[in-house]
Formats: sequence, structure tokens, C-alpha cells
Amino acid sequence: MHCLVKKEQAMMKGQTKHLIGQVREALLALPDTLLMETLGEWLDGIDDQLLDWGDECRSALGHRIQSDETNKLYASFEELGQAEPDGVCGSWMVPDAQTLRTILGNLSIAQFYHSVIALASEVLARQASEETWGVPPSVASEGYDFMRCLTVHLHYKALRRPEQGHISFPQQATGRRKPMMPSSSGLPGWRLRSSRHRESTTSPEHHTDKTTAER
Repeated sequence: MHCLVKKEQAMMKGQTKHLIGQVREALLALPDTLLMETLGEWLDGIDDQLLDWGDECRSALGHRIQSDETNKLYASFEELGQAEPDGVCGSWMVPDAQTLRTILGNLSIAQFYHSVIALASEVLARQASEETWGVPPSVASEGYDFMRCLTVHLHYKALRRPEQGHISFPQQATGRRKPMMPSSSGLPGWRLRSSRHRESTTSPEHHTDKTTAER
């Protein structure tokens, strides 16, 4: 897999690499709270469409699953299900802002392209259409205009001041649910992805430093 990523990165056009770098710089220029909120919104938005892929993105961004029973951390719900097969629920644990910045900075150009920019392309599709950002990157489009507009969008977010009374959320946990068997389906977009239907669970009380999104 590492060789494939390196090969793809070598095949990318210089303009593509440059624009990807600009998006990354704009994202990392956001204050810690706004960076966490922005990625949290994007990940929550993709959950409504492609839950399994949202899990992939969280894993790539350093999120880990914490078992509700043992508090052990796992890389995925599948790993949790194998280690604790008795229907144990788990929650995504969000890394702190500095860890997240390090991970974002260490992603290769190709990895950032296929995770963060692809994530933004899916979640911001309606806004991009309404504001004529251009077509997102895909097998049919290089997405240059889209990436330029995404960079401007992130710069604008950095310049906005928080509203008075706004309370930030240093989110520690999100996405509590049981491990589920994934089902595959062909979906348009960046690549073939699997989809997973949400499962409703009754959330028990959590420690006060956790924010839990029911699924």
C-alpha cells in the first residue's frame, strides 16, 4: 500500500501537489478549536452518507475506538469486535489538537488528497455547487478550481471571530456504537467505498469530559 501511495504521488502533476499543499497549509492555519470543529463537522457530515468511509477517515486522522467495557483502545470497530466479541459498544476517541496537527502534517500528498480533500469534497458538495467552486477532484476532473476555493474557504474561517457566547467543544469522544458487519456497495465519487447503516443505541452516562453522538 505504501508503494502504491508513493507511486501515485510521483504521478501527480505539479499543480495538483501545489494546490493540495495550499489546502493543507490553510487547514493547519486554523486555531486549534476551529481546526477541531471543522474536521469534526466534516466527519459528522460524511457519517450521514458513508459511515464506513467516515470510520476510515477517523482512523487516518488518529482517532481510536475505546471499548465501553474495558476502556481499551482499538484502531477500528472491526478490531474491537474481534477482541471483545460479546456485542460491546465503543466510541471514537478524538486526539488532541497538537496530535492532530502532527498527523495532518505527516500525511503524504496522496494520503491528504484521498482523505482530507476527498472528505471536504463530499461534505461541502452542496455549498461548492451553490457558490460555483468548480468540480471536485475525481477521475474525471483535476479539481483545480475546487481546491483553490476550498483554500479560500478555510482562510475565511480563520479570519472569522467566534460569536459572543460561543462555547468551544474540545471533543473527546464521538460516535458510540456496536461493531457491525460492513456491507459493500458501489458508490460514485473518489473510489469504491463500503457503506454501513447506523445502529441506534441507548447511551449510558459518560465521564463529563466526553461528548457522545448517539448512533
